[in-house]
Amino acid sequence: MQQKTSVDEMTKERLKEIVVHHFYSFYVQRNMTDMLDHVDPDVRWIGSKEHFIARNKEGFRSVLKKELEYVPVGCAMKVVSAETVQVDEQSYSVNGILELRIPQEKEVQYAFLCFTMVIVSEEEQYSIVSIHTSYHGVNPIGNTVSDKGKSVYFMAEDIYNQNQHDTLTGLYTIDYFKKEVKKVLEENDSQHFALICTNVSHFERVNNMYGLKRADQILSDLANMITSCSLQVKVSCRSVADHFLALVSYDSESELKETLARLCDDFGHKMKIRYPDARPRLGIGVYRIVDKTGEVERMVECANIARKSLRFQKKENVAMYDADVFLRMERVKEIENSMRYAMGNREFKVYLQPKYNLESGEIVGAEALSRWIHDDGTMEYPDEFIPIFEKNGFIVDLDFYMLENVCEMLRRRLQAEKKCVPISINQSRVLLNDEDYPKRFAKTLQQFAIPAEYIELELTERIFKEDLSEMARIMGKLKELGIQWSIDDFGTGYSSLNLLKELPVDIIKLDKSFLDETETSETSKIIIRKTVELTQELSKSVVCEGVETESQADYLRGIQCDVAQGYLYARPMPMCEFEKLLDEEMGT
Repeated sequence: MQQKTSVDEMTKERLKEIVVHHFYSFYVQRNMTDMLDHVDPDVRWIGSKEHFIARNKEGFRSVLKKELEYVPVGCAMKVVSAETVQVDEQSYSVNGILELRIPQEKEVQYAFLCFTMVIVSEEEQYSIVSIHTSYHGVNPIGNTVSDKGKSVYFMAEDIYNQNQHDTLTGLYTIDYFKKEVKKVLEENDSQHFALICTNVSHFERVNNMYGLKRADQILSDLANMITSCSLQVKVSCRSVADHFLALVSYDSESELKETLARLCDDFGHKMKIRYPDARPRLGIGVYRIVDKTGEVERMVECANIARKSLRFQKKENVAMYDADVFLRMERVKEIENSMRYAMGNREFKVYLQPKYNLESGEIVGAEALSRWIHDDGTMEYPDEFIPIFEKNGFIVDLDFYMLENVCEMLRRRLQAEKKCVPISINQSRVLLNDEDYPKRFAKTLQQFAIPAEYIELELTERIFKEDLSEMARIMGKLKELGIQWSIDDFGTGYSSLNLLKELPVDIIKLDKSFLDETETSETSKIIIRKTVELTQELSKSVVCEGVETESQADYLRGIQCDVAQGYLYARPMPMCEFEKLLDEEMGT
């Protein structure tokens, strides 16, 4: 290990000396060949000014020529600082400051050159892949500062503000981009403008499969495509990672969308050829600027919202900003920002809806339903927050929160020797992908000392869209504990009978849509009757939910359905009210 460290330090020192030699060879000896012989074909030079940007070896040669035009013969160089940092296994970044002593007609001027040179080194061979330079005190077009002390001051004061370009692509940095956008909008009142925001899907896949250098090449290529396509680009930048922003002018919205769609198609075609195993895809969000005096930050946010909306439009490459989408995303953000506080503050309440035996009228179970009630009494509706929790994974925390609350209630009643009935608790599809789910569930039952017969786990039929074998395996592990499984909304999918065959299901809950139609549809009556007969022959119980009228209850009794649940009997109620209902039934 000690030897490896020594080798690494030797490599860093060698590369630092190489970089210093290249700058000395160029600025003092005025030798371009030395540096050109060691650059990568796709080398980049990002300088302080627009015309000091190169994206390949030919452009690099041009920059070197321009640079020598501004540096007179007789220049001397002193190294103020230099340091080598290892970026990855073969890439190194050498950063430092050079003091250039520049002879003038009557006096000597000083310039400070801040530089970063990135080198790929393999054994004794190396190639320069990028150089980023920034002058302070004296710049390449001759704005001199006669006092050396003042130039040092400028270097310290302006080192951040003068760094206006992204080192990889040569485009503006995000901060400078925003300033330029504001300026362009102020100076062009009559033109139509839009802000576009890009995203490269599967970019991480390219990074993992093809390496960092190839991934960086995609970003450079995209920067070139944005600035060189038929879009009327006024200002552009790389904002972060694989996201680019551009201010474009346009004549018609349809033409703008067509141009952006072509850009996406061109990008996809090139990437499919170069990266067939990753196939990166370009998506673009567009915000049409109506109020040119508005905050640029807000415009960027709107373009970003449009870009993010592409996740819900898998076949589209271009999305225009939609205020409704913005409101939905703001609502999602609001819910996500408060969900953990709500759980800690016990704002999630367990409501229970009783299940009744159709023959005896006795309460034989209940379904646990989550309600989110804030301290001020306002409520969030499950059909709004549950889908959000399923996407961000918080549904797992909520499912176990519900289980623990139900177990607390059952433990309290068991200890008081009061009547207990099985409680069904909805379970997310996410849990069935988790190998630790059965262990965590068993631990919860053990913690509260709850017999498994009092817990029923409920899955909606709509989640069974993929291979059932893995789900059946996880469900089987829980069934070994004595847990019963039920399928909700049975009959709404296309593989209902297959579910009965493949999964260890004990209880079928018929979807209320069939029951709603029994008074007008003979077909619905037949479906319910045959489903009840089939499931009972398979030794499974049947629950019909959504019972709202006496005629519906009479029909279900006539076909010997086991259990009913619905507003005819009771609405979902707070846990304390359900317990009171159980106690009244027992006369306690």
